[in-house]
Amino acid sequence: MWQTRVPRKSPSVYLHFSPPFLLVLDKGKANAENQFERPEKDCDEAVLLRCGFRILGADFFNDAKMLEIGNGARELNVPISDANRKLVASGNGGLQDPSYLIFNPGWNSKEAQSVSKRFKYPSMPGVQKPSSDEYIAFMAVLELGQLIKTKQISSEELTEIFLKRLKRYNPVLQSVITFTEELAYKQAKEADHLLSQGVYLGPLHGIPYGLKDIIAVPQYKTTWGSTSLKDQVLDIEVWVYKRLSTAGAVLVAKLVTGSLAYHDIWFGGRTRNPWNIEEYSYGSSAGPASSTSAGMVPFAIGSETAGSMMYPADRCGVTALRPTFGTVGRTGVMSVSDSLDKLGPFCRSAADCAIILVAIRGKDPDDLSSRNILFDDPFMVDITKLTVGYLEDASMAVVHVLQSKGVNMVPFELNYKREFQC
Repeated sequence: MWQTRVPRKSPSVYLHFSPPFLLVLDKGKANAENQFERPEKDCDEAVLLRCGFRILGADFFNDAKMLEIGNGARELNVPISDANRKLVASGNGGLQDPSYLIFNPGWNSKEAQSVSKRFKYPSMPGVQKPSSDEYIAFMAVLELGQLIKTKQISSEELTEIFLKRLKRYNPVLQSVITFTEELAYKQAKEADHLLSQGVYLGPLHGIPYGLKDIIAVPQYKTTWGSTSLKDQVLDIEVWVYKRLSTAGAVLVAKLVTGSLAYHDIWFGGRTRNPWNIEEYSYGSSAGPASSTSAGMVPFAIGSETAGSMMYPADRCGVTALRPTFGTVGRTGVMSVSDSLDKLGPFCRSAADCAIILVAIRGKDPDDLSSRNILFDDPFMVDITKLTVGYLEDASMAVVHVLQSKGVNMVPFELNYKREFQC
């Protein structure tokens, strides 16, 4: 079930979109338990699935891919859902409803007593403006912030640099859905005016960025990457957008999401990998990963339900931070799974990711799952005192790098099997 979270006006209000192919799966289960596993049924299933995907504006998948998606849902999602029907879904045991659709976002979670702690960001007094816009485009967020703070460059000039790069490389990479040029210059001018008055909002003051196009921005299209919704406008007060605006950041573009936050294919094409344009970005946060990697934005905000940040970050060679569930509010964001969806930054360094997370985290009053989660100062961490676990299939190159820095690396296994009691 897809939905967009909107600000609550007691009671909570949600806009729901139920994919027809889920009904097909239920029908298939009722009529033939192994329907998706029987080759003679593939043709019929493809026809039914195509009808469902067409309504969703996602019929660009071929029949084989649609069957793969259907099989995946039957083999993975349906058994999990059936098992979860047996769960008691409240902390005090008072809720006995067997429906697996019930989710209590506040169950068994604790909020930090205080999260107002201000971090001391690394000092960069020697940063000088490069002579080439190409070098500027790949500078770290902290470095760009220092250029603006010391008035070596204005936010309006920086915004122009990144808008030019977005327009120059987007025809090849297909990573942008909507340019927010008018809004960007307005926000940049406001940032420059504040600085001229002696007001500096912090390291994101005047810094351009992009949002994955499942995140609503008033007066601009929020397409969810779907043909059926390519003209959708959601005038919603969005938590993450408000937080970044408060920090002085400048929105330059709505970036590609795979159709309905699935894969990297959207109504305008397929997003490519800047390192090898014969390959694709992969994962539904394809636009944020590709654009950040290509120096088209200093950072971007993406989302993940089950790999949509990690896969494109790995493919495009950027750093993504998928935060703990509930760290970042999701009001105004398309939902795939209310109990799994997370928002986080794409950057070109871990330090930049930490800076962005500080800006967007916190308690969103319209997202019941969001929490004030304590975030220790990342710039004061002694990594030689850290113990980090890694799975058998982890990249050993990463493990060896961390070991070389003094981190205690410990192999471990996860038990994915869990018995559910009625």
